Amino acid sequence: LAGVIINKVIPDKMEQTRKYLSKAMMSTWGVPLLGCVPDKPFLGCPALADFERLFNAKLLGGCRHRMRHYRLSDINLVTTSLCHFLENLRSKPDRTLYVCHISRNDVLLGFLGEHQRAIKKGEKFESALLVCGRKGKYEMSPQVRDMVKGGDAPVLFVEYSTNSAMEMIHDFTPKLNIDDTSRVAHAVDHYEPYIDFDELLRRTSSSNSSFDDPTSSTFNDLKRI
Repeated sequence: LAGVIINKVIPDKMEQTRKYLSKAMMSTWGVPLLGCVPDKPFLGCPALADFERLFNAKLLGGCRHRMRHYRLSDINLVTTSLCHFLENLRSKPDRTLYVCHISRNDVLLGFLGEHQRAIKKGEKFESALLVCGRKGKYEMSPQVRDMVKGGDAPVLFVEYSTNSAMEMIHDFTPKLNIDDTSRVAHAVDHYEPYIDFDELLRRTSSSNSSFDDPTSSTFNDLKRI
């Protein structure tokens, strides 16, 4: 074991965690603490592409927004009237993911209409709509599908009940993938300052089991290659 990196540390507990674990691991196992990384909620925010993989579905509209991220706290199950839904669209955070049942054509059409209104007026509109309908029981009508398909409003139809879809979303942990360049860049920028890469490289490239090899390359050496 070359060392340990602690992830998702509460920011206010960083120094306390670093001091305690560094001392405890060295005195108990002789293993150094190579990094202590504070939590950054954005890295756990799923993108629409993550929901496509989760539900094995493809966006019907708004495909260019696949890498748009949403906080779990900003996911809203629509159970209100169309009027209240439209009020929420204008008052809640711009980037909100709404979830509704496929029987709510009024909500779906209201979402498309509000998207068109906002774009025409040059207003910011980053919400998305997840439409749920259990497989074998509910289908999106061809007419409504044609209205959504190819448009710029992000709409994803999933073959699950609203209850199952909400549970799956809240139990889901998105993973980094090479296509999500925004989250990858944020992860690199976030982790790099908190990890002792020179010590990590020295110990992992050591020629003996004591990890003591002073000729190892440094992290800056490798970055220049």
